Amino acid sequence: MTNTLPTIPREEYPARLERLRVLMSKEGMGGVLLGTGPNLAYFSGYPSPARSVPRPFFLVLPMRGEPILFTHLGHLEEARRFCVYNDIREYTRLSRIPTEQILDGVAERGLLGKRIGMELGYEQSLDVSYLEFRRFQEALGSTELTDASDILWRLRMVKSSAEIACLRAACRILSDAYLSTFSSVRQGMSEREIASLMLTSFDRHGTGGERYIAITSGKGNYGLFTKPPDSTPIKRGDLIWIDAGFTISGYWSDFSRAAVVGEPTPEQASAQETIHRITWDATARVRPGVTASSLARFCDEELAKLKLAITSQATERAGRCGHGVGLSMTEPPHIAEYDHTVLEPGMAITLEPSVATPYGTFNVEENVVLTKDGCEVLSDSPRTLWRIEA
Repeated sequence: MTNTLPTIPREEYPARLERLRVLMSKEGMGGVLLGTGPNLAYFSGYPSPARSVPRPFFLVLPMRGEPILFTHLGHLEEARRFCVYNDIREYTRLSRIPTEQILDGVAERGLLGKRIGMELGYEQSLDVSYLEFRRFQEALGSTELTDASDILWRLRMVKSSAEIACLRAACRILSDAYLSTFSSVRQGMSEREIASLMLTSFDRHGTGGERYIAITSGKGNYGLFTKPPDSTPIKRGDLIWIDAGFTISGYWSDFSRAAVVGEPTPEQASAQETIHRITWDATARVRPGVTASSLARFCDEELAKLKLAITSQATERAGRCGHGVGLSMTEPPHIAEYDHTVLEPGMAITLEPSVATPYGTFNVEENVVLTKDGCEVLSDSPRTLWRIEA
């Protein structure tokens, strides 16, 4: 357990609001109205509020004046504890937008008849039904709701030093979990037992962070890249591939590592080294000014040269060979040929060109953050295949 894990300082939240206001002004918005999820956490300090259709949150971020957080009575005490703003208003009816109360708040902040941005576009969602949203939209009258996804992602994609510290710590804990887990795995264990070892390692840090674990092992399973752990016992020759993530103050690590029961075959060792080389070469190309699409094109071209017995082109199936990482485990930019985002310092991404073969899953994902002249690799964990005692 550690007592020195990083957090986001309270003074960072007003600074985020001021940067949002600059972008709102450029887009002609009088304010932004957020629903439950990572954007609300990003601006309010409420730690990763869980989506709940019966009890949705709403946060009004006006051009002028203090933000207003609307919460169901059931979440009121938590909201008062965690939200960095003081204007917190409760409602009691379940499964409905507290329209009248939000309208009162919008009017108080001078937003009636203005353009209000909402999470309506690219990779955004609201935890209210379509019909409920339509009723709310009609109640606003001449107040226009417009998409704010572009300015929200522009802010969230570039991480502050405090956010990067959280990502770095989350990666360190995940690296420790791989070391602890693979050192303890033995032939005959089930995938669920292996996952339990990882969870135990996470718990030793006492952070209560979110976690994600996918495991695939054994012939016939290597193309199942998002499979949850099952009761399958591992045996000699099996490659055990794990993709996992963990959060610190809401910020995710997300990378994969693999092991073999006994000695790896020459084919397994060679495939692991080849995919690691492609991934590492792509990482060496990460620097400010390059595009996400150029990194994807490099990975795709290298994968096309492989002479392996590929049973599943995982990168092709996923539609990308990496992604952004932050308050969401996967977020923009996407390392895909269609995404022409220009990378800049502070952006955090993963790289994971991947294939499956009859003898293993090969994906050696890396987490990196852009610096002023290159990148810092956060996923500091061995990339070779771990040996499990047979």
